[in-house]
Amino acid sequence: MIKSEEIDVERIRQNLSDNPAAFAVIVAGPSGVGKTSMCQEVLRADPGVRRCVTTTTRPPRDDEVQGIARHFVTVAQFEAMQMQGDFIESAEVHGHLYGATFDAVAKALCGRYVMLMDVDVQGVATWKKVLGDRCVTVFVVPPSLDVLAERLNARQSESASAFRLRMENAISELVQAKNSDYVVVNDKLEQAIADLLAIIRAERRRTQRMCLRGLGL
Repeated sequence: MIKSEEIDVERIRQNLSDNPAAFAVIVAGPSGVGKTSMCQEVLRADPGVRRCVTTTTRPPRDDEVQGIARHFVTVAQFEAMQMQGDFIESAEVHGHLYGATFDAVAKALCGRYVMLMDVDVQGVATWKKVLGDRCVTVFVVPPSLDVLAERLNARQSESASAFRLRMENAISELVQAKNSDYVVVNDKLEQAIADLLAIIRAERRRTQRMCLRGLGL
């Protein structure tokens, strides 16, 4: 019997085979490095980029809207979705569950759009396995650990224990940067955004993504 996850993976791959221009840019990096802010600005700047709305058990922040920022669900709801095989990948990060559903990804990759999303470091390998050469990985790093600590402190939403956990995780996660396709140093946010936009522009021009039939190629 074919598993539902295998059917969903095949559905996404078929969609991609019919749409050579579509690809995903997966932005990873430690918590607090600025990857979410970067992605938000890129989405505003490039109308050809579309986000995948992920699902989480984390409580929404003050500026986050249900169904737009993320799908916010209870732990019981999330676990039921896991049992049903709804997620391409899911993980527990800092005590909360996060995941991206097959439906959300299929929707984001429909048409000639670039799907952009920020993920936890541990989820990158799964995306590369499912999407293959349609997955472009970008790792965002801080200019220093001191700067990362300052940014996490500036949130003023972290308990002392949560802050220590995030810093410990960040140090262990940074070694994964060498496995990514690109690395962006987020020293100045404006430059980091420009770097991410430049990566997307360059990836659009890869030979396998270009439709050259009109030239007889």
